[in-house]
Amino acid sequence: MISFEKAIKLVLENSLPLPPVKTRVEDSVGRALLEDVRSGVEMPPFNKSAVDGYAVRAADLAKSRELRRAGLIQAGCAFKGALRLGECVKIMTGAPVPAGADAVVMVEYTSERDGLVRFEEGIKKGANIAFRGEDIRKGRKILARGTVISVSHIAALAAAGRSHVKTGALPEVSLVNTGGEIVPPGEKLGKNRIYNSNGPMLSAMLKADGIIAAPVIVRDDPGKMKSALAKALRADILLISGGVSMGDYDLVPEVLKSLGVKAVFHKVRVRPGKPMFFGRKGRTLVFGIPGNPVANFMAYLAYVRPAIRKLGRRPDYAPEFKTGVCAGRFAPKTPRRALVLSSVGAKTEYSLAGVSNNGSADILALAGADGFTMVKEGGSIERKGKAKFISWR
Repeated sequence: MISFEKAIKLVLENSLPLPPVKTRVEDSVGRALLEDVRSGVEMPPFNKSAVDGYAVRAADLAKSRELRRAGLIQAGCAFKGALRLGECVKIMTGAPVPAGADAVVMVEYTSERDGLVRFEEGIKKGANIAFRGEDIRKGRKILARGTVISVSHIAALAAAGRSHVKTGALPEVSLVNTGGEIVPPGEKLGKNRIYNSNGPMLSAMLKADGIIAAPVIVRDDPGKMKSALAKALRADILLISGGVSMGDYDLVPEVLKSLGVKAVFHKVRVRPGKPMFFGRKGRTLVFGIPGNPVANFMAYLAYVRPAIRKLGRRPDYAPEFKTGVCAGRFAPKTPRRALVLSSVGAKTEYSLAGVSNNGSADILALAGADGFTMVKEGGSIERKGKAKFISWR
């Protein structure tokens, strides 16, 4: 049996980055950027109006509050010629400022009648004009290699003229639930059966990481399981829920062995998640997670998500443990490293409180928690003591 820290280390050592891919900008959120992106254009590409109003010569309004309207400029159109002395042009937001104009007066401060526009006050040169290149100069670096792309980056990438970028790849994941007692939610629940809660939960967690994987239910039959897992091993990651403990029908480790999967470790000195299995077949990573929902959830945060991120070349692949202050005493009474379901609050610092639960199958306790607080082997943490925790909110 290995330590929790050693298990994470072995998972990451065996997670070999996938080849880079060309990704549509709108599909790139959450991926690692594998190139420096420079703008192919200036932004704005021309002097444009920042408001709806009238393009003017500031010097004209210093002499007179009334100017003759010489035309209208819509966004995407242009004014022919140049603005002359005593003239103004009505202009829409985003339209190019005509030659000769050096300011735009907001329409709210004007009135128009019979082709003459009355202005309430004068204006300074440059007012309400977005000048060419003031946001981005051509050739300027927009995003640096290694950036994890967020939704706030998408508009900048698109405005720079990029439809695709070079990113890390998202691994293909096969998701398998084992057990003769589980049925998909929505189907009729027969005697001695339970609904499959782990499958949809893991599927949703994968989706949050950009991966679509529908759970497949496999009964505890050696032949059927071997056939199903053989197909599932074609993916980059095989994620199996259940069947990895010591019961008569916990068949997963032996079936995987018969399929050529080399075990890296089986059993971790942690609660929940002691029977955790991790192995490899070629480049395919195989995770066998204990079937209890809390153990499922913890294992995904600690092992599976970090592997997904490292395969995708994200720099922030390691599980993030923050430090908080305990609002109460944590005494899990286990000789193993304990990850205790907790609520996490934050004002000036994180506050950690244990969540009452009935063990690692307590789904409602998981739903009411925000994280796991880590307690050392056989130890406890007193109120106001500091502790490491991992959170998902």
